[in-house]
Amino acid sequence: MGLAASQARFLAITSRKMNCEFQSMQIAQDKLSVTRDLQAAATKYQNSMNATKLVFDTDMDEVYDLSYDLLMTPSALNDYNPLLITDQQGKLVLSDSMFQAAVNAGIIDEKGDPIADVDVFNKSKRDAFMDQLVSTGNVASSTAETVKAQDYTKSGIGGEILDKTIANALTSTAFISELGSKYEKDTTEGPNDEYKFEKGDLKYGFDTLDKLDSTKYKNGLLSVFASAVGVDETHFSNPPSDDDWKKVFCIGTTGSASDGQVVITKNGSTTLTLSEIQNLSLGDLLSGEYSMSVAGKDIKDYASNFLTAMATLLGYQAGTTTSNGIGLNVDSEAAAALEQALAFTKLDITGDPVAETGAGDRNGSMKNTYNLSQDYNGIIKGSENVQTISLTNLLKSYLTNFAIAIDGALDTEFVVSDTVKDSIYATDDLSYYFLVQKKEAVTDTDILTADYYNQLFNQLCMNGATTDSIKRDLVKDPEYLMQALKNGQLFISCLNTDGYFYQGNYTLNGYIQEVADEEAIAQAEMEYEITKTKLNYKEESLDLKMKNIDTELSALTTEYDTVKNLISKNVEKVFTMFST
Repeated sequence: MGLAASQARFLAITSRKMNCEFQSMQIAQDKLSVTRDLQAAATKYQNSMNATKLVFDTDMDEVYDLSYDLLMTPSALNDYNPLLITDQQGKLVLSDSMFQAAVNAGIIDEKGDPIADVDVFNKSKRDAFMDQLVSTGNVASSTAETVKAQDYTKSGIGGEILDKTIANALTSTAFISELGSKYEKDTTEGPNDEYKFEKGDLKYGFDTLDKLDSTKYKNGLLSVFASAVGVDETHFSNPPSDDDWKKVFCIGTTGSASDGQVVITKNGSTTLTLSEIQNLSLGDLLSGEYSMSVAGKDIKDYASNFLTAMATLLGYQAGTTTSNGIGLNVDSEAAAALEQALAFTKLDITGDPVAETGAGDRNGSMKNTYNLSQDYNGIIKGSENVQTISLTNLLKSYLTNFAIAIDGALDTEFVVSDTVKDSIYATDDLSYYFLVQKKEAVTDTDILTADYYNQLFNQLCMNGATTDSIKRDLVKDPEYLMQALKNGQLFISCLNTDGYFYQGNYTLNGYIQEVADEEAIAQAEMEYEITKTKLNYKEESLDLKMKNIDTELSALTTEYDTVKNLISKNVEKVFTMFST
């Protein structure tokens, strides 16, 4: 190769090498940029893992996304007590329409300040406010009329606090104890000398069945049993005497029962006296071992009546979806569960009795049947013409079926099986909670709704409302409301035990909770995975380009060295030739 050609080739190779090295530097910079982007995406994802949101957690463990309407609309969710949104000056933050309603009613002025009027706290002003809420579209006219029909009270400014907690959560032990309480006889009830029973209470024995037909069940389950064996209560003296009841119940030795007489036993052998039967409670049944036997009759009718009476004591109302004011029937869902549990448990008593062999005479048969009854879960056991059912297991089965209906069959570990040893009862689980209505709770929705608006009205009269247009415009935006509460721009004022409202952090009211924002976290995770996939693909592409450039650069380096040596030799030859 000539010197000129070699030099030209050398310059071309040098140029290509420099270009490859420049591209290599660019790729290195791009890879560094990918690393930074990947690190930034990871940091953003890590920060998103701590994302939280505010939710509204009710007493029934129902969780809702936080919203203005949830806080500022009367409902069972907020126990008909307003959770007022307030600014740093303690003024209420109302929507524009509610603010205008307060102004029109003469409660506050255009600046949001309370109007100085010694008579502002009165029914006429409260009613005027309700009318304005209707005209501005915040309240239905029927709701306003309901509130106006109720008295004005100073609720929220030191007035009487209504007990609005409809249900108590009781563990199984506390629930059974509650069922075991009894009342004294109320001598003011008249000649029937009935036991007194107060609506909403779960403390009753068998003589407190006022919620059953009062003309037929004046003496509770005693009357139920009497009706079951065909003895009409009108044939009794008034009030029924012990001799009357002995026509129904076998009182004395086991073998003295006549056909159709009911025998109530404890622990499979002890026959209860009339007084002991009269004083039985549902709590006694659950904590003991009680059975009912009958000779010469089909016990299925007796057991069915007993089960229906139990269900009624616990809140069941045939054909309705509302509470009868007592027991477990705290809402329509519970009403349906009580009815479903009754239907399921009755399946345990509809089968034919199983005959026992070698039972002997009636006296021995009955005693043998008592001893066997506790081993069976609501299943009737028969021995010749004597049949027995476990009242204890029947009640446990009913409550367990209720628990399954409430919690869902797939979510519960409770089982009602043919035998006790194969069953898992809700009442035997000490950690299981029953929701029981409180007799002292105010349940009239008209009173509750009026109390809510009395509180809202009184707080407006006391503190006024903000005129901040941004807050009023955005307060109904859930995202703004959540962020404003988090960063301290807004607060929650709620009713305290002394009857007054106090402003505080959003976490102090017992309803608003800060929880992990699973949706935001999932969204961040998806975005991170997409970003990571893109950056990893880009990095792999850069690696491939770098590998190709390295290969080309290696070849160019080899050729560069070869041409360089060739040029050096040519130059050396020329110098040698001319030096001679």
